[in-house]
Amino acid sequence: TISKDAFVAFVGKLPKAEGEKEDETLSDEDLARAYVVLDEEKTGAVTRETFVALLRSMMKVVKDVALTGTLSLQDSKSLRRLEAGEALEVLEGPVKEGELTRVRGRAVQDGQEGWVTVAGNQGSIFLKEGGSTFKIVKETILTECFEIDAPPSEVRKIKESTRKLKLGEMVEVREWGKKQEGTGLTRMKCKVRSDGLVGWITTVGNT
Repeated sequence: TISKDAFVAFVGKLPKAEGEKEDETLSDEDLARAYVVLDEEKTGAVTRETFVALLRSMMKVVKDVALTGTLSLQDSKSLRRLEAGEALEVLEGPVKEGELTRVRGRAVQDGQEGWVTVAGNQGSIFLKEGGSTFKIVKETILTECFEIDAPPSEVRKIKESTRKLKLGEMVEVREWGKKQEGTGLTRMKCKVRSDGLVGWITTVGNT
């Protein structure tokens, strides 16, 4: 986890942006207030995963497109095809390659990295900003902990710390889905847009 003091010290040592004036530099008090916003769970600590999720640039695949090994499409090997609906973390770009706009990214689904065309030369759009916001399509529960199987002594505590998410509610990813050993469920940490609650939901069942 990242403490407030560590956050303030780290950001305070970052080099100034090009053209930034001395009086535009954030004070330690400004950075401390920013940290309070990052501490969404009000625990006094921010996990590395949450910090990265808030800074991560995401794009959503809106039309099937190839993930290639190099920026140039000429003689570039196709690593795999990204399908509509997938999410891509942008690592570099966008950059122009001839008449194409390209980014280097990492597919959330399998971690494969490569170059992807954002927009083609005939007006085709393959990627759009977004990819880290999801809509609830089936009622589920938001729990405080990743683990949802517990001994009888803990069941009541889990029930008291859950909230039912209704159809159509929107959530923002804080930690991408990972499979829970034992149950086979894929669980994702997210923030509910309507009330700001942060917790874990099941995105893929075990059947």
